[in-house]
Amino acid sequence: MLARVDLRRLGRIFRAVREHMGLRQGDLSALSRVSQSGISRVERGIAETMSLADLDRIARALNIRLSVDAWWRGGELARLMDAGHAAIVEYIVGLLRAAGWQVLVEYTFNVFGERGSVDIVAWHAERRALLLVEVKTRIADLQEMLSTFARKLRLVPPLLAESEGWRPAVVGRLIVASGTTANRRVIAAHPSTFEATFPLHAHDARRWLRDPTGDLAAVWLVTPGVVGTRSSGAHRVRRAH
Repeated sequence: MLARVDLRRLGRIFRAVREHMGLRQGDLSALSRVSQSGISRVERGIAETMSLADLDRIARALNIRLSVDAWWRGGELARLMDAGHAAIVEYIVGLLRAAGWQVLVEYTFNVFGERGSVDIVAWHAERRALLLVEVKTRIADLQEMLSTFARKLRLVPPLLAESEGWRPAVVGRLIVASGTTANRRVIAAHPSTFEATFPLHAHDARRWLRDPTGDLAAVWLVTPGVVGTRSSGAHRVRRAH
């Protein structure tokens, strides 16, 4: 499973950080809940049979960020991921339009060099409700995702007020992610973080889309079987500022 990982380099890193922290292998074993013999195998670079879960527990105990990526058939994986992203966008846009929202897709901005884009921006004129939606096929870096969303929430509403005349009484923040096992594990592993930033869920978001009263901060996990069953008839709109 770990044949393509440079296990010797990984072991040297783990050992160097452990020693810098003044920990013995037994101390690290207690912190990570991985056996001391397992710690020893990792540090010697012979951890081919170790699970990624065990490596991640060791890394977390050492405050090391362990990143795993995947490649598939050259550039085809990127196209596959883009297709999944587009399908989720299409699904959410269809729900919004059916509920009477005005929708902008892939809203781009540039404010004194701070550039970015929001996957979906929507406006409910009757309720004066503004909604910012970020779509994720994979939640890779949680802190980066949250800080990026916070930056967009700071920059985008004033731009929309100036360009579209949208001055909201309520604001919705919504992360719509593919309901994969990996994404569910990320959310389950950080309950306090999500409770503080995006405490609500899909059923709350659905109800809010129909009647946007009060602010919204929610995570909506969309199952693959649901995406693509609804047509939005929406056109892609790009806005640059």
